[in-house]
Amino acid sequence: MANAQDVKTLQVGVWLTWKGLLLAGALISGSIAWWMIAWPVASLSNIAAHKGHFALTFVHMLGGTGMLFLGGLNLYLAARRDHFRLHRKIGQSYFLLGVIGAILALAITLSPAHKPVGSPILTNATVSLSMLASAWLAFAGLGWRAAKNRRFPSHAQWMVRSYVLVWSFVFCRIASRVTNIGELGNGEAFIWLSWVGPLIVCEMFLQWPEGSKRLHPHASATTDQSLR
Repeated sequence: MANAQDVKTLQVGVWLTWKGLLLAGALISGSIAWWMIAWPVASLSNIAAHKGHFALTFVHMLGGTGMLFLGGLNLYLAARRDHFRLHRKIGQSYFLLGVIGAILALAITLSPAHKPVGSPILTNATVSLSMLASAWLAFAGLGWRAAKNRRFPSHAQWMVRSYVLVWSFVFCRIASRVTNIGELGNGEAFIWLSWVGPLIVCEMFLQWPEGSKRLHPHASATTDQSLR
């Protein structure tokens, strides 16, 4: 069993990797976005802005908060490769809260809420946000299935993809409020690029090792023997 110094070194070392830096950035930006977007809902200060659907918005906020912070915490635990029971419990909470948050996001998005009276429900923005929520449900579901079947490398990749989608929603909200990027393509291009773009970059990182040079068969066999 690793001693306290080894554990401390591992904890620090995780944050010094490029994955740790990305995770730290996601958590920091997520905290900013939570304060900008979720806090007015959590503090009940903007009930009027969500008249007729505030209860759904409040529960969606709770689900999104769980997705954002429990997802980040669980990626950290996965990178440490210890506390597996805790990782599993937090992962189950992330999945459950995420399903609730994503389903409510679909319900709100595909409703007349926040739309002018008489305007169509299916706009470019609502389709994009609906696809984002659906993609999260699909990725998280595939990650859960992989874990259930003990396909842990596949599970890890699906959960990373699901968290990138969570962070993409955060990025979309922050960017549209602090810059004019939301006007890109009259707002139609940005709403898609805000989550499809990060997902493409994520996929490149996840699949990069698959295109690396293969080990010589003899070297591969030696490595396999050493792991037994």
